[in-house]
Amino acid sequence: MHKKTIPNLLYKCFSSKSEQTFELLEFLLLWYNFIMTDINKVIMEKARGGVKLNPDEQRRFLGTFEERVLASCSIEQANETLIRSHFKEILSSIMKNCQPVIVKISPEVESGNQIFYLKTSKELGCEATIVSSNYQSSPFGLIVHSDHLVQVDDKDMSQQFASLLQPTEKPAKEKPSFWKKWFG
Repeated sequence: MHKKTIPNLLYKCFSSKSEQTFELLEFLLLWYNFIMTDINKVIMEKARGGVKLNPDEQRRFLGTFEERVLASCSIEQANETLIRSHFKEILSSIMKNCQPVIVKISPEVESGNQIFYLKTSKELGCEATIVSSNYQSSPFGLIVHSDHLVQVDDKDMSQQFASLLQPTEKPAKEKPSFWKKWFG
């Protein structure tokens, strides 16, 4: 007994007809196999997480593309107090120039700092995520990016915000000596 599938039913209905009907049947069978193969392929791809474009670049940049990155810093810099103490100003400055802003935090950043960056980002209205351990091979501790292509020449936070992170020292006033005060 044959299974009751569309191709088998069509074959049963049209098997006694002319050659033209047979060609139609053959076409329908090919079409059915193509559709079913395509659906199976889509289901299998979705089960594996879908097709990723440039997965190496996405792993390096904590799940985004390099052309979307607005600013970045290394894991060591993200764990230091310098970036942490100026993070709110840095993020505010970035948000003035681009919207939306998304912050990705590496799992390699210390957990106390992860929470700080997450809270600060949320306070400023940014989407923030601590990425999964799939991105442990990334050299970056923080990635600030957008959802579209951006043009940023220097993506390193320490270079991009050097004036904020390394304030210029004011020259010390030269204190006149005791003898100079008296003798001029």
